[in-house]
Amino acid sequence: MAMAAWDRLRYIFQDNQHSLVVTLEQEFTNTNMEDFPNASSYYQRLKSLSDQLKNVRSPVSDSRLVLQMVAGLIEANKGVETLVRQMNPLPLFYQARSMLTLEEAGLSKKVATGSNSAMVTTSQKDFDDNPSHLENSNLNRGKKG
Repeated sequence: MAMAAWDRLRYIFQDNQHSLVVTLEQEFTNTNMEDFPNASSYYQRLKSLSDQLKNVRSPVSDSRLVLQMVAGLIEANKGVETLVRQMNPLPLFYQARSMLTLEEAGLSKKVATGSNSAMVTTSQKDFDDNPSHLENSNLNRGKKG
């Protein structure tokens, strides 16, 4: 009797296991960086899904994990995608992750620097295009003179 119950539980688990594998595989394949606030949360999710697939006896190879990571990158990171795809052999996941992290840090720095200079340029242009500051200074000089 106990053996029959055990066999039934094993069957239920295995049946659920296949459904879980299908669900996890779909989620893994459809994970894209655009759905995450940053690269770190993106590749943490991919790694988590990979670990979950391994736990249900459907392991993801490191090269497949790397290829999925680069396949889901946003346009701003296409340089990393191209570089990784051209490497032979493919880098390990942690190496590709580091490349993406460095790229994201560089892009963030570039955006921060670019926005500051854009603000300065805009402010100077507004100042130059609006001669009212000159008129006010001429009026002030006229009153003094």
